Amino acid sequence: RCYFDRASAPEQESLEEAEYRAAVLADALALKEQAVMYAHSELPVVTSDPTACARCYFDRASAPEQESLEEAEYRAAVLADALALKEQAVMYAHSELPVVTSDPTACARCYFDRA
Repeated sequence: RCYFDRASAPEQESLEEAEYRAAVLADALALKEQAVMYAHSELPVVTSDPTACARCYFDRASAPEQESLEEAEYRAAVLADALALKEQAVMYAHSELPVVTSDPTACARCYFDRA
């Protein structure tokens, strides 16, 4: 008896179906590689072309100037001011939040409980 011709034997795919399956799997593999390259931009670029080259974006003549130390300090001060303003805006907009103080001499009495 032939193993492949019996009634309970699994169906075998034709040559065209096998080629189509291989093409679909190759496309899926290429799509997976593209998705990995898109999602992980920190990975190095691999090329097989020896004539491919690139130049440094930051060292070219038309690159934007690097900011000086004074500009960096000014930027840090502006960002600190913006952070303080944001905290004040949150305290103003959300009056239900508890008040936190670092002054041990600060005290207050309840407006509604006084006689």
